[in-house]
Amino acid sequence: TILFGNKAPSRDFRRGDADGDGAPAITDAIRILERLFLGGDSLPCEDSSDVNDDGTLNISDPITLLLHLFVGGGPLPAPADCGPDPTSDSLGCTSDCT
Repeated sequence: TILFGNKAPSRDFRRGDADGDGAPAITDAIRILERLFLGGDSLPCEDSSDVNDDGTLNISDPITLLLHLFVGGGPLPAPADCGPDPTSDSLGCTSDCT
């Protein structure tokens, strides 16, 4: 389990949209995996990358997103559209969704 820093400023975001392009997609799962295992660039919105909304960034997040996208894993936790985080955790956003 990886926690990245203290609580960042809270901004609106879209759950699963790790790259900030406006919609959850396979590229978002890849971006999360790169961050977790290859030391990739920081994520613009850790809250959106916390796909299962458990308050941490770990392997379960890209797996949850891939299940959602390709095998009917059910809806992602709120916010599905651009909105605030309904749960309190140490993750935050440094970019706004559109």
